[in-house]
Amino acid sequence: MPAGAWQHSCRLPLPVGEHSIDCVVDAFFAASPPWLKALVALRDKLVGPFGLRRMAGAASGVFRPIARSRREVVLGEDDSHLDFRTSLLILAEPDGKHLVVSTWVRPHNALGRGYLALVGPLHRMIAPVIARAIVRRLAAGARDA
Repeated sequence: MPAGAWQHSCRLPLPVGEHSIDCVVDAFFAASPPWLKALVALRDKLVGPFGLRRMAGAASGVFRPIARSRREVVLGEDDSHLDFRTSLLILAEPDGKHLVVSTWVRPHNALGRGYLALVGPLHRMIAPVIARAIVRRLAAGARDA
């Protein structure tokens, strides 16, 4: 990992059933609770004067597809202050399938390092919330099928 890079990952068991990576990605984009949407809106207002990209707005915000396989999609963005990647991975284990949500961030300058210092601790709380919401959506979809 390059100097100054930051990473975080969480892993949860997936509900029984077949879940394609497309279903996982759809659940990821639909999983944001209202309080997180409000937090993103606040973030956008606070970072606007610094010229940082807005996260809210487009359906996928800043999460554009970077790479894809049958079991994983990597989303992210490169910006002047930092680059980030978020991986959504379906991991097959002997005890069943798991969802692994991982984020990697590489700051480029003082603005990126400062931003990461503020957002990093929040991310460690938010990522598991999103992962649990994805799993709940997949479980509800499995029951509806």
